[in-house]
Amino acid sequence: MSRWRLPLPDGSLNRTRLSAVVIGGLALLSECPQLGNAERSPQYTRLAAAAIVVIFLILLGTYLSRRSSWLTALPLPVLIAVGGAGLQDPVATTALAMASTIVLSLYGSKILWVVRVAGALIAIPVANAISPMSGDRVMTWNSPTVIGVLPQVLLMAVLTRGIYLALARQEQAAVRESLLARAGLAMLGVTDDEQIRDIGRQAVGEVLALSPGVAFLVLRRCPGGFRLSTAEGTPPGLRGRELGDEAVTDPEVLAALVPGFGVWHLDSLGADPAVADVHIAVGGRRSIPADVLDALRNLSHQVILAEKGCHAHAELEHRAHHDHLTQLPTRAKFVEAVGEALGRPAHTAVLNVDLDDFKQVNDRYGHAAGDELLVQVAARMTAVTAGRGLAARLGGDEFAVLLADLADPLEAERIAGLLCATLATPVTLTAATVTVGASIGVAVAEPGVTVTELTRRADMAMYAAKTAGKNRIEAFQPMAA
Repeated sequence: MSRWRLPLPDGSLNRTRLSAVVIGGLALLSECPQLGNAERSPQYTRLAAAAIVVIFLILLGTYLSRRSSWLTALPLPVLIAVGGAGLQDPVATTALAMASTIVLSLYGSKILWVVRVAGALIAIPVANAISPMSGDRVMTWNSPTVIGVLPQVLLMAVLTRGIYLALARQEQAAVRESLLARAGLAMLGVTDDEQIRDIGRQAVGEVLALSPGVAFLVLRRCPGGFRLSTAEGTPPGLRGRELGDEAVTDPEVLAALVPGFGVWHLDSLGADPAVADVHIAVGGRRSIPADVLDALRNLSHQVILAEKGCHAHAELEHRAHHDHLTQLPTRAKFVEAVGEALGRPAHTAVLNVDLDDFKQVNDRYGHAAGDELLVQVAARMTAVTAGRGLAARLGGDEFAVLLADLADPLEAERIAGLLCATLATPVTLTAATVTVGASIGVAVAEPGVTVTELTRRADMAMYAAKTAGKNRIEAFQPMAA
């Protein structure tokens, strides 16, 4: 049988805040039995009790809301003074001041903390001035006993504030590390540069949300200078702007570009600044914490490495699916493209292109001339089919063309005729000028035809063209039933 447990808040800082408000609340409530100063009326005693309760509610409300308000900065010292003046021993106001100061030192800005501490320190002698009678003896507000407790309260406030700042930095560092880890995982396997950069921009935005007053720029080299590919934490409209070379050497250029951010750190991410393609710039309204700089620098390295991996993947993909000589797609890539085209409703056709008399060029002028001829043939095929189809090299002197999204099936034969005429034009090689033709088979897809069947029909039509005399086109004609 599981035992019921009170759920604890997440994070060391929130647990410390919980401990502080519990202990501070007990310290406040423990002062209630001391209510009833000899110099004060019963009505004032009730007012002092109400003041102590309100102090406790302020501490509790601050813990529950996870934030401290300026609205409590001025009333709190008054409440401490009023509550302390109603105690039998007003010097015990120290407990009220210390409890509230310790709890509230775990919240708010530096200025708010200074105001609250100063108010609590003032409240202690004020309470003794209101009620100078401490038990059976007089205790003036400026007595050594009263003044002597002020450094103790200040010391506890400073120590608590230091704990708060250390825990806050620790938790922010943990959150930043988590953000970097998630961004790195999100970039794994991504093969698109812009998608990688979008992931990086999102992570930068989350890092900057933890550190207000910081801006982040990425400058990528372009003709004439640099282009801002990323601009986070800045006024809108900067992304895409082009700057001169001085942008990565003179921080004043960036200070003028982003008003209000006078501190800039430039980094070429380990590359020579004179030739680096990518620079980052981190700006701040004031000094920028070193851990924030490190986080943004590490994130930038992640993006650069992911981009390099993306480029390497693209190169490997290209090498795996493109002919190393002509750079045309190989058979596997071509077959895949045909399958995708057949899945669309428009007309699709495949041309099988086989060079005529290619062997004679190889035999007479050598394989180098043959390779040179194949490269020029590939260039001509690409020019003819640009925007209308995909040319591929199937092997040797055999090529193929995919014509997709045709408005008219007869357009395939017109393109094939243009291609045949283009390939028959003399080709100037290093060794000589040669003329080769091409036998082209045309097969237009019918509903339900498979990739294998369509390419087989184009192959049959190509052999029919060769049989009929070469350097011509033949369209596949289904046999009558």
